[in-house]
Amino acid sequence: MNVLLLLGDFGVPSLVALLASRHRPVCVVLATQTTAPPPATPIDWIRAHAHPFFWPGTFAPSPRDYRPWTVAATLARNSIPFVEATGLVASDFFRLIERYAVDLLLSIGYPRFLPTAVLEKPPGGGVNVHPSLLPRYRGPSPVFWQIALGEEESGVTLHRMTAEVDAGPILLQVKTRIVPEETTGALYLRLARLAASLLPEALTRLETGALPERQPDFGIGSTQRRFQNEDSLIDWSQPAEDLARLVRACSPFPGAQTRLVDGECVRIWRARAWEGPTRVPSGQIVARRRWSFDVTTGRGLLRVKTATSNRGHRFPTWGRPWKTLVGGASLGAGESGQRWGRRQE
Repeated sequence: MNVLLLLGDFGVPSLVALLASRHRPVCVVLATQTTAPPPATPIDWIRAHAHPFFWPGTFAPSPRDYRPWTVAATLARNSIPFVEATGLVASDFFRLIERYAVDLLLSIGYPRFLPTAVLEKPPGGGVNVHPSLLPRYRGPSPVFWQIALGEEESGVTLHRMTAEVDAGPILLQVKTRIVPEETTGALYLRLARLAASLLPEALTRLETGALPERQPDFGIGSTQRRFQNEDSLIDWSQPAEDLARLVRACSPFPGAQTRLVDGECVRIWRARAWEGPTRVPSGQIVARRRWSFDVTTGRGLLRVKTATSNRGHRFPTWGRPWKTLVGGASLGAGESGQRWGRRQE
């Protein structure tokens, strides 16, 4: 079966798995641009090469099987042709399908919409891998919303691609529990690896007709919009438990955001809910320790363990002063349009 792979960042582990199987793609369409303008200064060169190796807000390097910037080199090393999705139109897909005698379109993390005519061109149509248990969390940012809204279970879904996004018949679904304190980055990577472990066998079963289709039950479905920057803004009037989930949902990017009284933007990377006084107005820093500080919320305290600011400050401070973080200081409330809380059934 000749597979045209439509690849986004979520599919990097799956690409590695497919290259080691008999389902090597005949061509790959990359969602991200593989070329970039040359750095203007030596400092820019250093930043461009060092930054991707570390996830923001952490001291942990990016996992070896999840480094999107290595995809083009990997494909070239395996003699697999690839094109960038930028500027591709339906006629370009038709030419690719005809040139490589494509039997199946396989989308993994590919963020662009495909016209129905393109999906109907290959004999096997198109299938997509989605990081949620469809029809729950249809849409472009499912992992963020599952963490932010307090889901306890997630998974990956292999489904047919149709004119309506994430609404086609389900071919395969595998569930996994969301680990307590798990971040969006950790769950995203775990689901990407789960998809990679299932995909080669799933394609074999699909090829032989051993994957029965079932229609999703939209009565239990949900659709969430694309994550936007304002979704990361902290509203300190919300309960600490909800804000702790928001912090995890915004890690490793862009970080849950708030401001000090002088306007300095602070991104919180690690925090947990804590029992504490509720009579103090929300957004007040009521205690500071060497490795954490407490902020009052609508209910309970948010104990912040790691934070950075746009002025280069970092907490823990590692010897560098951050004079604003003293008892009684206040943090400005974010004006997020989302009222954080558990998903309502």
